[in-house]
Amino acid sequence: MIPNGHDGPSATVSSREAVAIVTGGSAGTGRDVARALGGWGWAVVVVYLEHQPTTEATVAEIVAAGGRIVAVRADLADDLDVQRLFAESTAAFAGVDVVVHTTTDSAALLYEHAAQHVRPRGAIVSVRATDRVAPGVARRLRARGISICRAPPDEVLTSLDRWRRQAID
Repeated sequence: MIPNGHDGPSATVSSREAVAIVTGGSAGTGRDVARALGGWGWAVVVVYLEHQPTTEATVAEIVAAGGRIVAVRADLADDLDVQRLFAESTAAFAGVDVVVHTTTDSAALLYEHAAQHVRPRGAIVSVRATDRVAPGVARRLRARGISICRAPPDEVLTSLDRWRRQAID
């Protein structure tokens, strides 16, 4: 999943590690993104609904490599679950900078809560071309300087590295 020749974030990464929520982080694109971000030194929150053994294996792999990660079971269609996701992420890592949405689930509630909880100048990246951000949520995200982008699975890490370089300028 890491593009050829892309070894991680640029040398301009700030001293504070970034914190990313990755939906679907136990398999496929989400797992690849979570592993790469953990390797970059980012703290990662892996979101899953099913497949707990696979999620535990992903967490163990990232921890064994020296990464910081927690897993949160959450249904992205349940407002209280998404609220709890951000609360647990903030409790574990003192905030959230980035949300990476890699599942086929609707992201409406995820974006709604991200508008409240992602740090100013954060980012949301979705691999779903059909994801739409409600106009009111989009205004709140823009007001806080949170960028929203869509990226094919093989370009998510490049997008995140580009965001990271811009966020610290």
